[in-house]
Amino acid sequence: MKICLLSRYFDFRNAGIGRCSQKLLFGLTGKGHTVKCVSTDGTSLQSYFKYIFYDIKKSIPPDCDIYHSMTPMEGVWIPKDRGVVTFHDLIPMVYPNLAGAGLNNNYLTKNIGKGVFRFASKVSSKAKVVVCNSENTRLDVIQHLGVDGNKIKVIRWGINEDLEPKVKKDDVFTIGYLGQLDRRKRVELLIKAMLLSGKDFRLLIGGMGPDYNKLFNMAVGGRDLRFLGFIPDSLLGNFYNSLDVFVMPTSIEGYGLPIVEAMACKKPVVVLKDSIIPQEVKSRCVVVSSLEGSLQELPFMVKNLGMYGVDLEANYKWAKGHRWDRCIEEYIKVYEEVLDV
Repeated sequence: MKICLLSRYFDFRNAGIGRCSQKLLFGLTGKGHTVKCVSTDGTSLQSYFKYIFYDIKKSIPPDCDIYHSMTPMEGVWIPKDRGVVTFHDLIPMVYPNLAGAGLNNNYLTKNIGKGVFRFASKVSSKAKVVVCNSENTRLDVIQHLGVDGNKIKVIRWGINEDLEPKVKKDDVFTIGYLGQLDRRKRVELLIKAMLLSGKDFRLLIGGMGPDYNKLFNMAVGGRDLRFLGFIPDSLLGNFYNSLDVFVMPTSIEGYGLPIVEAMACKKPVVVLKDSIIPQEVKSRCVVVSSLEGSLQELPFMVKNLGMYGVDLEANYKWAKGHRWDRCIEEYIKVYEEVLDV
């Protein structure tokens, strides 16, 4: 097949979506398919809007069998009768006050971003097949976009196959976070709880984002609080296996792959009660009402996970079901369905 993939980036500049776009690109080409990519080098919100409404129309190749938009934002111009669009979430439309990554800097960008996302989502959802990353997202797409549930497929993204549990190398109780550093992730709650805990814990924060400097300055004075920056795939296993517990203080997630990655290394995961996370993921975590009140109790929680309904072995088996090879095969079946092969 000749497939056109459309994504803002095919690298980690837009975090999880960039990772998934890259993995799908490599997976399809590895199976012998011809893939033409449409993307942008622009980084500003203004350049992104230009890319969506002008550059894609000009750049989209006319001779592909399948046109797959990796988010609804890139799907406005794709031929709908040969189109596939992936919805990771409807956060900018359904929960605009919780959106991050540049869409909530001020009243103007928040409302323009919400309007553009709503418009692009409605147009893109007319593609022949809509793919969602979770059942929660599928239900949101049905409810808020009026899409026929029969044309929606749920395909989970994968995680690196080499993520496996290993023996931790020291006995310092270590808490970790990995992800985008922006307001949606609420990492400041974790840092604040760490500074107030009075415990000799270590906190490792992986990832980059617009709030990096603010969070770094907030953490000044922490006894053992380290910012690791971007962590490449080759070091993900080392990161997770250096932890005793993974904490994801996010306000909302379309899925939450770092949680799954931590579980693949048999690490317990703590999330907040008010976090909006797909139930299939959240139900496997320790759920707390407040980090400030819970952080100092983490060693007890880790030793008594059964009291919190957490089974590390069951979580491991579930997490290892998130395989890229399976994901790629499921997308190829969707493409074949579109072409009626």
